[in-house]
Amino acid sequence: MSVFDRIPHEPPRPGLDGHPSRELLRLASRRLRRRLLAVNAAVGLAVSLLASTAGSRLATPLPGGCTLGMLLLSLQAATVPASALWYDRACRTHCDPHADVLARAPYGHGTGQVRP
Repeated sequence: MSVFDRIPHEPPRPGLDGHPSRELLRLASRRLRRRLLAVNAAVGLAVSLLASTAGSRLATPLPGGCTLGMLLLSLQAATVPASALWYDRACRTHCDPHADVLARAPYGHGTGQVRP
């Protein structure tokens, strides 16, 4: 299989388009993605703005042998894994119950086939 080949996937199951858990899952995941993006963008923007406006003041030494600029970059670097862990936990709490309901939904109405 080449990189440019289409990935085979399971055909959509009939009857799940109107399933209430599908819409709840879509809304919950959209809300969580927006929060994750907002947090990471806000911290990145704040560090960038401080770096552009503070100039040489970012080289101010702090106790412990680091500078103000290093502290700000450390804050930004710590925000990314912290927000990723938060996002994972939030998905488990808010999205997984809806995904479990969809996974247990039958393939069709009255066909007797259940997803393995």
